[in-house]
Amino acid sequence: MAFIKVVESRADADFIVHESKSRGEADLLVCKVEAKRDALNHDDVWCFVDSRGDATSIVNFIDTRANADLLICYVNNRGESGWRTDHHLKNRL
Repeated sequence: MAFIKVVESRADADFIVHESKSRGEADLLVCKVEAKRDALNHDDVWCFVDSRGDATSIVNFIDTRANADLLICYVNNRGESGWRTDHHLKNRL
C-alpha cells in the first residue's frame, strides 16, 4: 500500500523523490487517488495522507533527479501506472 506523507526535510524522509514530466525517465508511473482503499497493496497508486501514523512511506520531493532515490511521473489512470524498471523500492512503498 502506498500511503504517502510528504515532508520538507530530507533527513525526515524514508526516501527522496523527483517528479519527472517524462514517462520515459521515470522508474515508477504513479496514479494519485483520494480514497485510501484504492491505494491498498499498490506501489503505483498513491494516496497522500496528513499524518505520519497513517503513512506507509514518508517522502521528500526534490527538483533535481541526480540525488533522488526514486523517479516518478504522474499518470491519469491506474491502467497506465506501474513500475518501469526493476527497482530496489519495489513492494516497499
